[in-house]
Amino acid sequence: MLHQTTRLRKGVAALFASYLFIYPWSIALIALDRVPVWGTWMGGVLLLLQGSLVGLWLIVNFGRWGAFASLWILFLSWLVEHTGATTGFPFGAFSYTEVLQPQIFGVVPLAIPFAWLLVVTTAMGVGELILGRENRPMAEDQQVSSTKVLMAAVFALLLDVTIEPFAVNINGYWVWSGTPDDIYYGIPLSNFVAWFVTSLLLSWVLLRYRAQAARQREAAYALADVQRDAAQFFWPWLPVTLYLTNLTMFVLVNLSRGQEVAALIGGLIMLALAFHWGLPRLARRMRDAEQESGA
Repeated sequence: MLHQTTRLRKGVAALFASYLFIYPWSIALIALDRVPVWGTWMGGVLLLLQGSLVGLWLIVNFGRWGAFASLWILFLSWLVEHTGATTGFPFGAFSYTEVLQPQIFGVVPLAIPFAWLLVVTTAMGVGELILGRENRPMAEDQQVSSTKVLMAAVFALLLDVTIEPFAVNINGYWVWSGTPDDIYYGIPLSNFVAWFVTSLLLSWVLLRYRAQAARQREAAYALADVQRDAAQFFWPWLPVTLYLTNLTMFVLVNLSRGQEVAALIGGLIMLALAFHWGLPRLARRMRDAEQESGA
């Protein structure tokens, strides 16, 4: 079992290293509009890579419950997207282009459910950061918290606000049909409402299986009569890191391609997270400095 866990952790590290290698090149090529014709498939590969990375990370930390959560998120997000692309509900009338390949049943690109897995898991990480729970042991999360579900859905929606103009007007992953409003880059309000509701559902699924893993872990510790070990939680910083790197990409690309409002929204999110993380640490350092000078 330990050998298998070690291999999975190495897999997470290898995928993350691949992501870090591709990431800066992706920003530069898209921002400068220098993506070659033969390279349009790279966007889908990057989404598949990140989704696989997050799924493997969930398995490492939550075992079979992490696998169940990943599979359910992949399936449910595909189902919602397939329904949306074929009926216009709940997002609004849209259709996927040929840019992202392959496509499941010729409708929804395979990369899209992996993108949902990425967004929901990373948004959950940011929500936990805001709630001050990002480094607590899994065994403390034995119940599904409605606050955490709501926070994850909010940050997933905020990320989508920066994703949509990027995906539609720059990368051309999908197109809106009918008569979408022009309030926000031609993207209908129904899309953001549907994103929020779908994110609520998928976040609940993720937390439900995480709670199952936590209860199982707690029972195992109780049976062995040992204390919980929070250090076994592998790379707790990964979801927040992926959220921020993606947000940074959308900000830079939107800004370079003339979509200033989307870039501004993303920048404000980054600024708020920076203040939330930095201000308490700055205050603590100042307090420590005052105590040292007083001594």
